Amino acid sequence: MNEHEWIARFSARLHAQWPRLPREQRDAVAIDLWQEQRWHNSEPEVAAADWLRQGIPTDPPRSLAS
Repeated sequence: MNEHEWIARFSARLHAQWPRLPREQRDAVAIDLWQEQRWHNSEPEVAAADWLRQGIPTDPPRSLAS
């Protein structure tokens, strides 16, 4: 799976959980996480569920910090 498909599918999974979160923010989170190699081995839907299960991070991704 290429980067763009992974990001789109991750963003779509976040949308299912947070329908009011703007797409730009969902995509930004997906891009931030894609840059971490450890997420590449997971299907994007599984990665999104795992990321959501972690709760609100004390140091959020750059995309949510602004």
